[in-house]
Amino acid sequence: MTAISSRIWPAVLLSWTLVAADARAQCSYDTSTPSEGDVLTDVPAPMVIKFLLGIHLQTVRLVGGDGTEWPLDWMTTEQDVFQAEFRPTGPLPPGKYQIEWTAYVRQHYHPDGGVIPFTVAAPGSTEANAMPAATLRAGAAPRAASGWPYRALRGGAAPPPDR
Repeated sequence: MTAISSRIWPAVLLSWTLVAADARAQCSYDTSTPSEGDVLTDVPAPMVIKFLLGIHLQTVRLVGGDGTEWPLDWMTTEQDVFQAEFRPTGPLPPGKYQIEWTAYVRQHYHPDGGVIPFTVAAPGSTEANAMPAATLRAGAAPRAASGWPYRALRGGAAPPPDR
């Protein structure tokens, strides 16, 4: 091996490792109720996040558009889970919200997480009336969503749901 190639290979391997780590982010998310971007007239009970594999779910938070954290009836466990079910402990007024979750995927040795933004519309509001029927849901059926894990995984705060 030449002197140049012996200096290049470590840089190539380091770059590949860093790129692969970003590609694995949020590998465990499957579906949720509510889904990303849903506009709801009724909050589903329970709210659910489903995962493709068992993960150590560390936190689940419900945050309002003004940054207020709404208490949930969810409790952490040391066991790997395939889904999380939770309910707000009080009624949610109309507004923008996001579910934030963080986890550790023991099977793949990396952190995971995501943000699922949704809106609660007042019954009969113009926001609810302006939404197509496929988006406006009472109770919402699960569907896949991409979430927004990257900034949260790097330790940054998630953006407000209205961005």
